[in-house]
Amino acid sequence: MTTKPTERIVVFVTPAQKLAISKTADDLGISVSELMRRAVLNFNATSEQIKVAGIVDRLRAPKAPDPLHVALRSVAAKAAARQAREAAATASKNLARTQAASAAAAATTPAQREDAESAGEDASLTDDGRIGG
Repeated sequence: MTTKPTERIVVFVTPAQKLAISKTADDLGISVSELMRRAVLNFNATSEQIKVAGIVDRLRAPKAPDPLHVALRSVAAKAAARQAREAAATASKNLARTQAASAAAAATTPAQREDAESAGEDASLTDDGRIGG
């Protein structure tokens, strides 16, 4: 059961638009009112289809790199490289110290070690003020 239309909507158009709308209704064999109803009802469906198509297009579109993300990644890479260089330099210095200490320990004879130890004892005696001036 269909309800007969009883409400009126007034739409202002130009004379040329009115002629085009009337001709289209005549060509379709329907009234101008029926043409306008169908156009409005179809417009809503078409509008939803256009919205969905727009969303699909955006999802399929290749993503442009985010400038902030690119900048942060660059800063992080530079910081990591700087830390690696600093760690390598520290390791190199520590290795050189260890090698120098090992070489010094290997180069001294037991007599030289005893002389160094006794020199240390002599210095401690003079430092505490019991011997010397």
